[in-house]
Amino acid sequence: MLQKSQPAIEVVQRFFEEWRRNKKRRERIPQALWEAASSLSGQHSAHEISKLLHLNHTDVRDHIREYRGNKGIQMPKEAAFVELGMISQATESECTVEMERLGGAKIKIWYKGRCPDIAGLSKAFLG
Repeated sequence: MLQKSQPAIEVVQRFFEEWRRNKKRRERIPQALWEAASSLSGQHSAHEISKLLHLNHTDVRDHIREYRGNKGIQMPKEAAFVELGMISQATESECTVEMERLGGAKIKIWYKGRCPDIAGLSKAFLG
């Protein structure tokens, strides 16, 4: 099955420039332009796309998510865990726990003394 080739950023920039020159005041960006911008997400971040095309970052991010959902491109739904060997609870130590949700929320906790229940922390944070 042949896939439609993805346009280069320069081509999409020209599309947006042409549309901006000819659009009516307060006219919404056509869906075809959003799809062209979203198709760049394989090579560029949402931040890069929004800067290069002079678009709102949140709008770009939302359209990329919609585009990926419609094209069957899925982000992982489960977080991957690495099993850690637990140290003896009797020893005093320092411990840093860092976690990140798929949505981007992050947490970093630094402990001195007994290390926390990492499994319980991760379940509470990640759900």
